[in-house]
Amino acid sequence: MEDKSCPYCNTELIEGDIYGDRYSLKWLPKHQSLLMGIWVKGGQVISKKSNLFMSRPKTKCFKCCSCNKIIIDLDEI
Repeated sequence: MEDKSCPYCNTELIEGDIYGDRYSLKWLPKHQSLLMGIWVKGGQVISKKSNLFMSRPKTKCFKCCSCNKIIIDLDEI
């Protein structure tokens, strides 16, 4: 893994994953509300979904322990 640094504070980032439970993780703009207050209609999928039985959706990310931010590269999804 190449070293990556935080674009906010230049501290080294730690590579990891964010896992979902059953469904893909989605990003929804603030102005768009949930359908019936529960479901996401539309939005942008930000996790890979495996076709394997009993697998979880996940997305690779990088965490900065200094400024407490998580960075997701959407081009890698």
